[in-house]
Amino acid sequence: DPVTNAILQRTGSENVLPKTLREAATAGEQDVVHGVSRQNSDLSARGGPQVQGTVKKKGVSFLSRIMGSKKKNANEEQDECESPGGDHRTEGMDAAVFSQPIGFTPTFPAPPKYIRVHTHHKPNRDFNQTFLAQELYGSHTSAASANDVLPPHPAESTTSFVAAPPRGPSRAIWTMKFSNDGRYLAAAGQDAVVRVWQVLSSHADRATHEQGEDAAYDPNAGADGQGVRLNAPVFLSEPIHEYHGHTAEVLSLSWSKNNFLLSSSMDKTVRLWHVTRKECLCCFRHPDFVTSIAFHPKDDRFFLAGSLDSKLRLWSIPDKNVAFCAELPDLITAVNFTPDGRMAIAGCLNGLCLFYETENLKYNTQLHVRSTHGRNAKGSKITGIETAMFPPNDPSGEIKILVTSNDSRVRMYNLRDKLLESKFKGNKNNCSQILASFSDDNKYIISGSEDKKVYIWGVESGDTEKKDKRPLEFFTAHPTSVTAALIAPVKTRQLLAQSGDPLYDLCNPPPVTLVSRSNSITSSRRTTAPPSTAGEDHSHDRDSRMTASSGWISRSQHPDGNIIVTADSAGRIKVFRQDCAAGKRRGDSWDTLSTISKRLSTGIIRKTSLRDHGSPDRIASWRQSIASTHSLENASIRSRASFATDTASRRRRSVSP
Repeated sequence: DPVTNAILQRTGSENVLPKTLREAATAGEQDVVHGVSRQNSDLSARGGPQVQGTVKKKGVSFLSRIMGSKKKNANEEQDECESPGGDHRTEGMDAAVFSQPIGFTPTFPAPPKYIRVHTHHKPNRDFNQTFLAQELYGSHTSAASANDVLPPHPAESTTSFVAAPPRGPSRAIWTMKFSNDGRYLAAAGQDAVVRVWQVLSSHADRATHEQGEDAAYDPNAGADGQGVRLNAPVFLSEPIHEYHGHTAEVLSLSWSKNNFLLSSSMDKTVRLWHVTRKECLCCFRHPDFVTSIAFHPKDDRFFLAGSLDSKLRLWSIPDKNVAFCAELPDLITAVNFTPDGRMAIAGCLNGLCLFYETENLKYNTQLHVRSTHGRNAKGSKITGIETAMFPPNDPSGEIKILVTSNDSRVRMYNLRDKLLESKFKGNKNNCSQILASFSDDNKYIISGSEDKKVYIWGVESGDTEKKDKRPLEFFTAHPTSVTAALIAPVKTRQLLAQSGDPLYDLCNPPPVTLVSRSNSITSSRRTTAPPSTAGEDHSHDRDSRMTASSGWISRSQHPDGNIIVTADSAGRIKVFRQDCAAGKRRGDSWDTLSTISKRLSTGIIRKTSLRDHGSPDRIASWRQSIASTHSLENASIRSRASFATDTASRRRRSVSP
């Protein structure tokens, strides 16, 4: 990543990293065997034979032959993750998007095809039923432009994301963030463009998304990926904003509570945006690269910025100047606030994590993020700092600090005593600016990795005696290194449920409102209005009824329907979803392979399924019975009215003289 490259050039330590890691960082993801290039160069210098693709393994000792090796094979530790039904799943990097051709609407749609999820130290998989729901691209970009050669420099290009690695230089995504209200997703990276996508939050948004799919449909395109309708999308297909202004790679993003967005770049600036505006609101210049930024969680008039000049700055946005500044002993690579905003935290290149009081940036304390022994005892570069309150949204709870470092470890500390509580390992993060993050319910920790995988740990292991064996789930998500991975907040799932999502509607059906006959007649008259107005009014009324139902909102959190968004070093953004509706579907309608094969193999063909659906004659007779009943009711009403009139007339005649 650019931060690592800049630091290596400044410190003169480019040759400290293995050659294979340096080649992967500069020339993209290449299948280079670790240690082969260096070994070949050493042997060629001595005139010896070069190794062709493999490294000679060390021989087995005599004692290990007798006692046996204690090290387990990696293949034995990794679960093959075959589903109970026996279907062979594909990896996430090869998964097809859950979709169907435009113009084809099956009566019983097939469930999504799940990807292969591996586990360590965990018998049950929380993310076993995960599938690829959507892929995000920039505007005016399609999968057909995957082989286009991109310009050589990001500052000269506004090229959008592509669906496959281009032949030219890639446009990696270095940072990605959800807004605090869960409505927007921002992503930026090598092409210096900040893109913002909006979550589908109403039936009108879903209709707009489908109209975009219809507009992109070409009947003559054939089977090249066009003419497809997504079955479970999460975002609008096109970004609502593409912010231009930076002239170099974007390194960090931060949202405020009022949907202001900050972006920092290698052009030594921090820019301020808002989702309601198309232009940059303000630009804050620095003397060096700004590696990390963070909005104040309580007061969005201030933000924290860490730079490679080793200075931590607290900016005042209304004044457009630095309110407080502190100089650190090393290059700053990560910054953040505590959830209450009282403490500012900065991570350095040497593994130091320093704490400052937000007022005046007064030094408080520090801790050294490192291992007690081994090669990681000196400390490694801190790549990310995240903070969370345990339990969530509890002012009297404890604050936890999640620190990601370049020793392929994720550590969780307690802010009160600065003691290490948990260490999470399994991912690969040796020379990238990858950071791990909490889910907003603090149940999971998710991180990208240089080995093309996404790693998810459970925060509560349930066994304090096995802290080194944390439950872990992971899956291969991309063909290149995963630079960012997020779990969408609960508010995102609640917004998506209001748009008529097919999965969430199956788990938590929309509320049914009983209306009077007069309101029903009014709504039926409204449907005779022009489609442009009728559809909007109808969706607005339905969305307002859903919002007003507090019980429906409480059930719409869908804890088993998580949304995972990942990005890689080639510019891809993928949206994975948990199928929370798997248990609600009919068990005999579809499986993950084929309906016909399942029914033939089990020998179960339900003849009653044909009788479940009413025939046209039965439907016609049912309508006639309803009409006859309605006519009888009207006749009875008229007869009662005539009877009452006759009775009244008789009474008048009897009273008259």
